[in-house]
Amino acid sequence: MKPRLSVVVPVFNVEEYLEECLRSLAAQTVRDLEVVLVDDGSTDGSSAIAEKFAAADPRFRYVRQENAGLGAARNTGVRHTTDGVPYLAFADSDDIVVHDAYARMLDSLESTGSDFASGNVWRLDGSGRHQAWQYKWLATTHERTHISRDPRLLSDRVAWNKVFRRSFWDRHRFTFPEGKLYEDTPVMIPAHYRAEAVDVVAGHVYYWRVREGSITQRRTDVRGVRDRFDACAEVSRFLGEERSAAEKRAYDVSCLRDDFVYFLEGLPMGGPAYREAFMAGAAAFLGAADPSVADALPVDLRIKWRLVREGRTAELMGALTFEQEHGKGAFAVRGLPWRRRAAYPGAGATERLRSGELPAAVRLLGAAWEPGGELRLHGTASVRNLPAGRGPKLGVAREAGGRRMRRVPLRAGGGPDTFEMTVDPLALPVGEWLLGVVVSRREVVRRAAVRPPETSAAQPLVKELGHGWRGTLDFRDGRASVTVRQCAARVDAHRLDGDRVELTGELFGGVRPTTLSVQHPDGSREFMYHVDGSGEGFTVRLPLADLTDKPVDEPRLPKEVEPPGSVRWRVRLVLADGTELPVAARLGLAPGRYGEVCVTADAAGQLRVELTRQAIADVLRWEHGALRLSGTHGGDARGELELRAEEEGRTVRADVVRDKGRFTASVPAPAGAGRWHAYLDGMPVRVLTPVGATLPAELAAGAWQFRADRRDGDRLVIDVTRTTGGADADTPMEVRVPQVGRQPAAPDVRPAPAP
Repeated sequence: MKPRLSVVVPVFNVEEYLEECLRSLAAQTVRDLEVVLVDDGSTDGSSAIAEKFAAADPRFRYVRQENAGLGAARNTGVRHTTDGVPYLAFADSDDIVVHDAYARMLDSLESTGSDFASGNVWRLDGSGRHQAWQYKWLATTHERTHISRDPRLLSDRVAWNKVFRRSFWDRHRFTFPEGKLYEDTPVMIPAHYRAEAVDVVAGHVYYWRVREGSITQRRTDVRGVRDRFDACAEVSRFLGEERSAAEKRAYDVSCLRDDFVYFLEGLPMGGPAYREAFMAGAAAFLGAADPSVADALPVDLRIKWRLVREGRTAELMGALTFEQEHGKGAFAVRGLPWRRRAAYPGAGATERLRSGELPAAVRLLGAAWEPGGELRLHGTASVRNLPAGRGPKLGVAREAGGRRMRRVPLRAGGGPDTFEMTVDPLALPVGEWLLGVVVSRREVVRRAAVRPPETSAAQPLVKELGHGWRGTLDFRDGRASVTVRQCAARVDAHRLDGDRVELTGELFGGVRPTTLSVQHPDGSREFMYHVDGSGEGFTVRLPLADLTDKPVDEPRLPKEVEPPGSVRWRVRLVLADGTELPVAARLGLAPGRYGEVCVTADAAGQLRVELTRQAIADVLRWEHGALRLSGTHGGDARGELELRAEEEGRTVRADVVRDKGRFTASVPAPAGAGRWHAYLDGMPVRVLTPVGATLPAELAAGAWQFRADRRDGDRLVIDVTRTTGGADADTPMEVRVPQVGRQPAAPDVRPAPAP
């Protein structure tokens, strides 16, 4: 079969990740592709892995060269592709391509005739996947667009989330810079401008792995800062020669706002050679830019780049040190209310403040549902860079996507700039409501959204309100919201009935489903099961054989997202007219283990049916200086429980007692600051929803503070910090959280809210 797509993969010393990358390419739903593996002089086991794939799959071709860098390896790969193949793509060898990524981008290109297609990106690290910040704006697909009409595409500067029409690539003779870091930008931005049209796919097509020490993570590296300035300057020159002054200025602003700030903030940590390289590169870039380019920046960057332009390194260092001590974006405010200026003490430079440059900052510190049904929140609310005051003025709730507003009871807390807010979900109309606080300080009045806690991941908190109604505190796009909705169905119990898992529960709102759809997350398989309804109750039985039948295909999700062998089935009720509705789970629903099939509630209180061996903790407490965990697990493994530090490869191990599918372990509090992730049998430990709702759980031990919490939905982590002025290590430990058990279901004592 003649290839329709050529994929170039440079390979250099990535043996830990290479096989997963190549499997993701081999498993693409586009079968008529070729993969050119360019071994750039690897000295580890990468060569053997690449050669093995080339020997086993005729679509893979292995090429080896002396080490010359990423740009040179990509150029070599392009030269080794088959003549006449109409499309071209690139993938980095430590990343993962979503299984149908190329199919979706090729379909788009063949439908629209655009010159290339670009897709959304997941950022992948040890804790899972996260939306790459460069593509947060990409919520809807845009066909036949162009960077001149959508300047947000200035952030789309990488090669590996794209498919190019080969005729377009060859016509403009694109090649990557060789012997340089940051080789993507000088090719991708000109490609955007030279294209007649571009398709931008909102769906995620790529997992970008962020590794410590990779070129995107280097700070205070002399070569790195020089190459970054050179790459951006090359693009700026191109825009100055071939495009308008406005387009060049917009790009230069983006460099000062995004590209260079990473290196600017590294100045206090860098040595003399680094500082000299930064100041020289910045001076050259600013000298070629419009003198007013910094006017479009926030006030703190306007001051810093003026100091850079004037070569005032000592004052610049003072400004950066002040910010390190007082927080990112901090500065002093001088002058009268109608003539306020931003300043850094000792820097000798001030800047006039514009309207809105003293924004309110509202940060949630904690939240809990009360037994009576109210949601109580406490946090801080201030106007940035102004002195603390007595507290905010009032709380508000705004309808998401609408105009309706509701006042929310709010009072000052026990300290400066603190508040306490009470939300009665039954006083809100049905729907989602965004929470905000109005803050007043020194004649500055601002309304700001309530942001999630910095010390804890933004996890949902769910409360049963009776008759199937639920209140949910959640965080969408970094904003706290309260949603009031009635479940269509709620699973209250499960049990093994022969070779099937029986689910029983309640139906609400007159819903009468006919079937239950259980679908594989990649859409490859779907099972439909009859729903038996009796009054307001329902029963459905899921054959274990269906749920445990592993496909022959390779895994399609990275192990950081789903451990090997795991499948999270998509469960939906189907009505007679074909409408699909989600299925909730009772919040106190204990996980049911039926071999490797697990039935439980997820962090948002929805039913989760999955094939997994992961441990799920349903009891968690600090006890005699150790974290005691108990819960369920699948499989027959006999491994230890481990706490793994995110950095430096540190581990803490503990023995595990197992009995009839349950485990118990007592893990010593980890020694050393940082974040520690819990693993059992090599897979992350999760926490049951009622347990997660009571976190964080804290323990003080001498000069150390231990904080058990959940991240990425339901994964258990422990944050360890050293407290300033703490007691000696021999000081007895103070347990600050009681044992966590199951959360009892709230009785149906309150009237159901009217839609």
